[in-house]
Amino acid sequence: MKKKTNRYFAAALAAAMGLGIMASSVGTVEAARGDRPPAYENGTSNEFSFRMREEDRVHEQNMRKIRFEFRRDGDQGKYQRAVREEQKRHDQVVNKIMRDYKNNKPWHR
Repeated sequence: MKKKTNRYFAAALAAAMGLGIMASSVGTVEAARGDRPPAYENGTSNEFSFRMREEDRVHEQNMRKIRFEFRRDGDQGKYQRAVREEQKRHDQVVNKIMRDYKNNKPWHR
């Protein structure tokens, strides 16, 4: 009888401690979540930085594709045209992002 009581007491004590720890950690998580602004997928905290990083990623990916095609076929003229067109596209997108930033106009509206 004494052993059963000790087991129940130990189980009840462990459950109480577990619930106490869980309750205290939930309050901390909720407080921390409310203090900071939501982050975007790539770690930025505002949409203009997000757009710039996304454009840099797309630009780098396109440049790698152009370099790969140049190594495959070796056509210098085609390579230079593709690089010039990609740089022009990249500059236009970056200018649009900067214009939206200066006018305080988000891209999703």
